[in-house]
Amino acid sequence: MTSGAIFDFNGTMILDGPFQEQAWRTWARDNLGLELSDEDFAYHLHGVSIGECLEFMLGRWPTQEETDAAEVEREECYRNLCRIHSDECQLAKGLPEFLDELVNRGVRINMATASPLENMEFHFERLGLDRWFSLDTIVYNDRTFPSKPAPDIFLRAAQRICLPADRCTVFEDAPSGLEAARRAGAARIIAVTAEYDAAFLAALPGVDMVISDYRDASTLFAG
Repeated sequence: MTSGAIFDFNGTMILDGPFQEQAWRTWARDNLGLELSDEDFAYHLHGVSIGECLEFMLGRWPTQEETDAAEVEREECYRNLCRIHSDECQLAKGLPEFLDELVNRGVRINMATASPLENMEFHFERLGLDRWFSLDTIVYNDRTFPSKPAPDIFLRAAQRICLPADRCTVFEDAPSGLEAARRAGAARIIAVTAEYDAAFLAALPGVDMVISDYRDASTLFAG
Protein backbone atom coordinates (compact mmCIF):
# COMPACT_ATOMS: atom_id res chain seq x y z
CA MET A 1 0.00 0.00 0.00
CA THR A 2 1.30 3.45 -0.87
CA SER A 3 1.44 6.12 1.82
CA GLY A 4 0.68 9.22 -0.23
CA ALA A 5 -1.56 10.50 -3.01
CA ILE A 6 -0.71 13.45 -5.23
CA PHE A 7 -3.35 15.03 -7.44
CA ASP A 8 -3.02 17.22 -10.46
CA PHE A 9 -5.80 19.80 -10.28
CA ASN A 10 -7.22 20.99 -13.62
CA GLY A 11 -8.80 18.11 -15.50
CA THR A 12 -8.12 15.74 -12.60
CA MET A 13 -9.82 17.14 -9.51
CA ILE A 14 -11.98 19.66 -11.34
CA LEU A 15 -13.17 18.96 -14.87
CA ASP A 16 -12.72 22.50 -16.14
CA GLY A 17 -11.23 21.75 -19.55
CA PRO A 18 -13.89 23.67 -21.52
CA PHE A 19 -13.26 26.82 -19.45
CA GLN A 20 -9.48 26.49 -19.72
CA GLU A 21 -9.75 26.13 -23.47
CA GLN A 22 -12.24 28.96 -23.89
CA ALA A 23 -9.99 31.32 -21.94
CA TRP A 24 -7.06 30.53 -24.23
CA ARG A 25 -9.23 30.76 -27.35
CA THR A 26 -10.47 34.19 -26.27
CA TRP A 27 -6.97 35.42 -25.44
CA ALA A 28 -5.44 34.13 -28.69
CA ARG A 29 -8.25 35.59 -30.81
CA ASP A 30 -8.22 38.98 -29.10
CA ASN A 31 -4.45 39.40 -28.92
CA LEU A 32 -3.09 37.46 -31.90
CA GLY A 33 -6.01 36.98 -34.26
CA LEU A 34 -5.34 33.25 -33.86
CA GLU A 35 -7.99 30.55 -33.90
CA LEU A 36 -6.86 27.59 -31.80
CA SER A 37 -7.94 24.09 -32.82
CA ASP A 38 -8.76 21.03 -30.74
CA GLU A 39 -5.50 19.50 -31.99
CA ASP A 40 -3.57 22.52 -30.71
CA PHE A 41 -4.87 21.85 -27.23
CA ALA A 42 -4.34 18.09 -27.39
CA TYR A 43 -0.75 18.23 -28.58
CA HIS A 44 0.63 21.60 -27.50
CA LEU A 45 -1.37 23.35 -24.77
CA HIS A 46 -2.74 20.86 -22.24
CA GLY A 47 -0.63 20.27 -19.15
CA VAL A 48 2.24 22.66 -19.93
CA SER A 49 3.36 26.01 -18.57
CA ILE A 50 2.07 29.37 -19.79
CA GLY A 51 5.50 30.07 -21.26
CA GLU A 52 5.30 26.94 -23.42
CA CYS A 53 1.73 27.79 -24.45
CA LEU A 54 2.84 31.24 -25.56
CA GLU A 55 5.90 29.83 -27.32
CA PHE A 56 3.60 27.65 -29.42
CA MET A 57 1.28 30.54 -30.28
CA LEU A 58 3.97 33.17 -30.86
CA GLY A 59 6.51 30.92 -32.56
CA ARG A 60 9.18 32.08 -30.10
CA TRP A 61 9.79 32.17 -26.37
CA PRO A 62 7.83 35.06 -24.79
CA THR A 63 9.41 37.89 -22.85
CA GLN A 64 8.72 38.13 -19.13
CA GLU A 65 6.46 41.13 -19.76
CA GLU A 66 4.47 39.21 -22.38
CA THR A 67 4.11 36.21 -20.08
CA ASP A 68 2.96 38.31 -17.13
CA ALA A 69 0.43 40.26 -19.19
CA ALA A 70 -0.97 37.14 -20.87
CA GLU A 71 -1.28 35.30 -17.57
CA VAL A 72 -3.22 38.13 -15.91
CA GLU A 73 -5.66 38.50 -18.82
CA ARG A 74 -6.09 34.82 -19.60
CA GLU A 75 -6.52 33.68 -15.99
CA GLU A 76 -9.03 36.41 -15.19
CA CYS A 77 -11.06 35.26 -18.19
CA TYR A 78 -10.86 31.68 -16.90
CA ARG A 79 -11.98 32.64 -13.39
CA ASN A 80 -14.90 34.65 -14.80
CA LEU A 81 -16.01 31.61 -16.79
CA CYS A 82 -15.86 29.51 -13.60
CA ARG A 83 -18.00 32.09 -11.81
CA ILE A 84 -20.56 32.17 -14.63
CA HIS A 85 -20.70 28.37 -14.84
CA SER A 86 -20.29 27.70 -11.13
CA ASP A 87 -22.62 24.69 -11.12
CA GLU A 88 -20.46 22.95 -13.74
CA CYS A 89 -17.12 23.98 -12.27
CA GLN A 90 -17.15 21.65 -9.27
CA LEU A 91 -15.02 18.83 -7.91
CA ALA A 92 -15.21 15.57 -9.87
CA LYS A 93 -17.85 13.06 -8.85
CA GLY A 94 -16.91 11.10 -5.78
CA LEU A 95 -13.79 13.16 -5.08
CA PRO A 96 -14.87 14.81 -1.78
CA GLU A 97 -15.77 11.42 -0.34
CA PHE A 98 -12.54 9.88 -1.63
CA LEU A 99 -10.42 12.65 -0.12
CA ASP A 100 -12.24 12.23 3.21
CA GLU A 101 -11.49 8.51 3.12
CA LEU A 102 -7.81 9.05 2.34
CA VAL A 103 -7.47 11.47 5.24
CA ASN A 104 -9.29 9.09 7.59
CA ARG A 105 -6.95 6.27 6.55
CA GLY A 106 -3.90 8.40 7.26
CA VAL A 107 -2.86 8.67 3.62
CA ARG A 108 -0.90 11.88 3.10
CA ILE A 109 -2.27 13.92 0.22
CA ASN A 110 -1.02 16.85 -1.81
CA MET A 111 -1.63 18.70 -5.02
CA ALA A 112 0.73 19.41 -7.95
CA THR A 113 -0.70 21.83 -10.48
CA ALA A 114 0.43 24.03 -13.35
CA SER A 115 -2.10 26.66 -12.21
CA PRO A 116 -0.81 29.95 -10.76
CA LEU A 117 -1.33 30.92 -7.13
CA GLU A 118 -4.20 33.32 -7.93
CA ASN A 119 -6.25 30.50 -9.44
CA MET A 120 -5.57 28.20 -6.53
CA GLU A 121 -6.57 30.88 -4.02
CA PHE A 122 -9.78 31.35 -6.04
CA HIS A 123 -10.59 27.63 -6.03
CA PHE A 124 -9.60 27.12 -2.39
CA GLU A 125 -12.23 29.69 -1.43
CA ARG A 126 -15.03 28.59 -3.74
CA LEU A 127 -14.55 24.81 -3.33
CA GLY A 128 -13.44 24.66 0.30
CA LEU A 129 -10.20 22.90 -0.56
CA ASP A 130 -8.69 23.78 2.81
CA ARG A 131 -10.78 20.92 4.16
CA TRP A 132 -8.04 18.62 2.76
CA PHE A 133 -5.13 20.74 1.53
CA SER A 134 -3.03 23.74 2.54
CA LEU A 135 -1.93 26.53 0.22
CA ASP A 136 1.39 26.43 2.04
CA THR A 137 1.94 22.78 1.07
CA ILE A 138 0.55 22.35 -2.44
CA VAL A 139 2.83 22.88 -5.42
CA TYR A 140 1.58 25.39 -7.98
CA ASN A 141 3.24 27.17 -10.89
CA ASP A 142 5.57 29.69 -9.26
CA ARG A 143 8.02 29.44 -12.21
CA THR A 144 10.81 28.03 -10.06
CA PHE A 145 10.85 24.56 -11.65
CA PRO A 146 10.50 23.13 -15.17
CA SER A 147 7.00 22.22 -16.29
CA LYS A 148 5.67 18.75 -16.95
CA PRO A 149 6.85 16.32 -18.35
CA ALA A 150 9.82 17.14 -16.12
CA PRO A 151 9.31 15.27 -12.82
CA ASP A 152 10.15 18.22 -10.56
CA ILE A 153 6.57 19.17 -9.66
CA PHE A 154 5.72 15.70 -8.33
CA LEU A 155 9.06 15.29 -6.58
CA ARG A 156 8.46 18.59 -4.79
CA ALA A 157 4.86 17.67 -3.91
CA ALA A 158 6.01 14.37 -2.41
CA GLN A 159 8.80 16.08 -0.48
CA ARG A 160 6.33 18.50 1.07
CA ILE A 161 4.37 15.62 2.61
CA CYS A 162 7.65 14.03 3.73
CA LEU A 163 7.50 11.05 1.39
CA PRO A 164 9.57 9.79 -1.54
CA ALA A 165 7.69 9.73 -4.83
CA ASP A 166 7.94 5.95 -4.95
CA ARG A 167 5.53 5.77 -2.03
CA CYS A 168 2.91 7.98 -3.71
CA THR A 169 0.07 7.36 -6.14
CA VAL A 170 -0.31 10.13 -8.70
CA PHE A 171 -3.63 11.12 -10.29
CA GLU A 172 -3.29 12.92 -13.65
CA ASP A 173 -5.22 13.55 -16.84
CA ALA A 174 -2.72 14.91 -19.40
CA PRO A 175 0.00 12.91 -21.21
CA SER A 176 2.68 15.39 -20.15
CA GLY A 177 1.65 15.02 -16.51
CA LEU A 178 1.49 11.24 -16.71
CA GLU A 179 5.00 11.21 -18.15
CA ALA A 180 6.16 13.53 -15.36
CA ALA A 181 4.76 11.10 -12.79
CA ARG A 182 6.55 8.20 -14.50
CA ARG A 183 9.84 10.10 -14.50
CA ALA A 184 9.35 10.96 -10.83
CA GLY A 185 9.14 7.24 -10.05
CA ALA A 186 5.60 7.31 -8.64
CA ALA A 187 4.47 4.06 -7.06
CA ARG A 188 1.26 4.05 -9.11
CA ILE A 189 -0.09 6.31 -11.82
CA ILE A 190 -3.85 6.72 -12.26
CA ALA A 191 -5.07 8.46 -15.41
CA VAL A 192 -8.36 10.38 -15.36
CA THR A 193 -10.41 10.55 -18.56
CA ALA A 194 -11.13 14.26 -18.70
CA GLU A 195 -9.83 15.25 -22.15
CA TYR A 196 -8.43 11.98 -23.52
CA ASP A 197 -9.81 8.59 -24.51
CA ALA A 198 -9.45 5.81 -21.95
CA ALA A 199 -7.72 3.43 -24.37
CA PHE A 200 -5.21 6.12 -25.35
CA LEU A 201 -4.39 6.86 -21.71
CA ALA A 202 -4.12 3.18 -20.78
CA ALA A 203 -1.51 2.65 -23.49
CA LEU A 204 0.80 5.40 -22.21
CA PRO A 205 4.01 4.28 -20.46
CA GLY A 206 3.68 3.90 -16.71
CA VAL A 207 -0.12 4.19 -16.47
CA ASP A 208 -1.47 1.57 -14.06
CA MET A 209 -5.18 2.33 -14.22
CA VAL A 210 -7.67 4.63 -15.94
CA ILE A 211 -10.73 6.07 -14.14
CA SER A 212 -13.51 8.42 -15.22
CA ASP A 213 -14.26 9.72 -11.70
CA TYR A 214 -13.65 8.85 -8.04
CA ARG A 215 -16.85 7.07 -7.08
CA ASP A 216 -15.12 3.69 -6.93
CA ALA A 217 -11.62 4.97 -6.20
CA SER A 218 -11.52 3.81 -2.56
CA THR A 219 -10.47 0.34 -3.75
CA LEU A 220 -7.17 1.87 -4.90
CA PHE A 221 -6.13 2.21 -1.26
CA ALA A 222 -7.72 -0.93 0.11
CA GLY A 223 -5.87 -2.87 2.73
